[in-house]
Amino acid sequence: MKLKNLLIIFIFLMIILVIPVKAASFKISASTSKVKPNATFTINVGGDCIGRVNLSVSNGKLSKSSVWVEQNTESITVTAGNSGVVTITATPTAGFSDADANEYNPGSRSVSVSIIEESSTPSNPTTPSNPGSSTSKPSTSTSQKPQDKRSSNNKLKNLKVEGYELNPKFDPNTEKYTLNLPNTVTSIDISGVAEDDKAKVSGVGKTELKPGNNEIKITVTAENGSKKTYKLNVFVDEAPTVFINYNDESIGLVRNLEGLNIPEGFKKEDITKDDKTITVFTNDKISIIYGVTNNIKNFYLYNKEKNEITNKLIPIKIANKTIYLLDTKNDDDNLELSQLKIEDLEIDCYKYKNQDNYYLLNTINADGTRVEYLYEASENSLIPYPTFLSNCPTNESTKHNNNLLIIILSCLSGALLIIILALLKKQKGSKTYEKTV
Repeated sequence: MKLKNLLIIFIFLMIILVIPVKAASFKISASTSKVKPNATFTINVGGDCIGRVNLSVSNGKLSKSSVWVEQNTESITVTAGNSGVVTITATPTAGFSDADANEYNPGSRSVSVSIIEESSTPSNPTTPSNPGSSTSKPSTSTSQKPQDKRSSNNKLKNLKVEGYELNPKFDPNTEKYTLNLPNTVTSIDISGVAEDDKAKVSGVGKTELKPGNNEIKITVTAENGSKKTYKLNVFVDEAPTVFINYNDESIGLVRNLEGLNIPEGFKKEDITKDDKTITVFTNDKISIIYGVTNNIKNFYLYNKEKNEITNKLIPIKIANKTIYLLDTKNDDDNLELSQLKIEDLEIDCYKYKNQDNYYLLNTINADGTRVEYLYEASENSLIPYPTFLSNCPTNESTKHNNNLLIIILSCLSGALLIIILALLKKQKGSKTYEKTV
């Protein structure tokens, strides 16, 4: 019995020793140890393991930032930098395991590839000059890329704006500057000199400005082609310089029109009045300008010949129809000045007294025709204003007319009832006569 047990144990141990133990592994390798500047090569990441691997690189670019390995290796393309060494690091994420799904934390793995600008290749061995010689040494020739001796200095020696001081004070290593100017300035003269006489400077000279922020770039290109850009942000005050009087107010013409939604069918036009430039939007019939008063901006109907504003104009869309609302006064006693809110816009207009739902809107068409609309607020609808409503009755007269209408309708109803009863009586009498006969 003991011999039998010993035999079983011996066989069991032999089986354990014979069966190979598969150990988990994780590695990273590169397809080359040297690479030319900006050239590509591949790396392989993985092993006898399972999980997500994050990738990072210094002095180069990767085709993927992470890969999934499952007892295999994955290939990733790497683009080298200009010089130095490219280093790629592979880091397993949480949940990484071996082939048997056991937790496996191998840590990060890295591989480096040198970037070389020079290459040397051995030439083919030459045949010895003496045929009888038993030994010969291969001759080698080395081709060496000539070193670029051109200057890489791409810095400015100075940067100036005539008549103004930069903020901060110029420094060759500082690339961003600001300058605040009054609204009367329309251009500046920029000068800049490179530290290296062989470098070229662009972006200097006279530069036109618009109201608001102006970003100006001054670029220095070194002899070897490397570039450095200095940025100058010039802010021009947007306060108006041209004013036109309207209804005892001074309307300043807005200078910065960037982002303005110009009404459909109108085109921008610059005209000169009293030696000042005015931006006007015109179609074939009317002209409008964009002005500001009390920090509120609006369009205004503009007479180019007389250089005057005739009305405030508000483009507004109601029931998919664009109308141009005017601020025309109305002396009708049945109307009162009120405020109407349509979507997010509040407008001044006239409302019928004791009628909260009806408003009279004075508008102008794109062809210059003035039109009045009756606006029904609850339905958000427009109706061309009928002429028979031009003298809308007052509240008392409305009640009187309503009472009179009720009396007339009552009389008509009574007469109609008498006629119907008479007809029924006549029809009944004729039927009785027929039965008697």
